[in-house]
Amino acid sequence: MIEWPANLRGTDDFAAEVALARRGRQGHLASAASSLCPRRFTHPRQPTRFDERGFLAIDTCRCVLPSGHDNGCVCVHAMERRVLRVDADGREHYATRPLANRGGAGSGTHSVG
Repeated sequence: MIEWPANLRGTDDFAAEVALARRGRQGHLASAASSLCPRRFTHPRQPTRFDERGFLAIDTCRCVLPSGHDNGCVCVHAMERRVLRVDADGREHYATRPLANRGGAGSGTHSVG
């Protein structure tokens, strides 16, 4: 039987350290206002609320991730924005969904125009 040293680091340990470092870096960069992603997007408010006229309340939020991120945008309400397509005139069509409940109630398609 081969006995492995107790201090041998595994791939999962390395992946966890990289993920924690990346999250820490994103948090640090997000605290600097000049480095935030400039994108704004709309999503239904969670939980569902209605305004004084009885219409669904919609939040317009700014992305809290640093500029130049590769994945979808995320707002302070833990809503994620994924671009589905961009029209020839530059309008983006995207879907929003809660980060905690992927594809659950509250998901919808909205366009920015």
